Amino acid sequence: MSKDQEMLKTKVITPEVICSFPYLFEISDYTQKYGLSIPIPESDKAAIKQIKTAIGNAAENKWGAKARAQIGKKIESPLRTGNKEKEDDAIYKDTLFFSANSTTKPGVINIDNRQITAEDDAIYPGCILRASVVFYAYDFTGKKGVACGLQNVMKVKDGDQIGGKPTAEDDFSDFSSDEFKEDLVQDGDDSSEDDVF
Repeated sequence: MSKDQEMLKTKVITPEVICSFPYLFEISDYTQKYGLSIPIPESDKAAIKQIKTAIGNAAENKWGAKARAQIGKKIESPLRTGNKEKEDDAIYKDTLFFSANSTTKPGVINIDNRQITAEDDAIYPGCILRASVVFYAYDFTGKKGVACGLQNVMKVKDGDQIGGKPTAEDDFSDFSSDEFKEDLVQDGDDSSEDDVF
């Protein structure tokens, strides 16, 4: 594409997605970057169309309009199919997903536009986010593709934590201090012959 041609839009604000593999406050040991995995339900046709358009725009910006037809063929796409690549992960069932990475720390805010820090402990796998991402084309040692850069993240709301241990409050939610004392007294008066030990 010549320098005097207008660059096509490659920035996308995602719909609400389940937070997966977040590295928003420290870099990943694997990628050496900040990052996030973003699963988009296949049923969200509008969001997927917007993302595919941005991917196509990134390719066209670098190699011209004919490059769109080569995405997924000679030009690697960042979009992957959850049912194929993460078939054992319920979060990725019936989704298309991509990774968004950055060498600089993304901005992270809550729904009230207030900054979230690592100390807030508000970001975790399973919470619900929106992400600001930019797709860009690369040509490195003969390998052509489109990748995704992570810019900023908004936490929309809490969700069911993925892969984490339960909190102490959850584990002991059925016990108050009074109930626990009553149980101890009852257990001490029980002379049942069915004791295990």
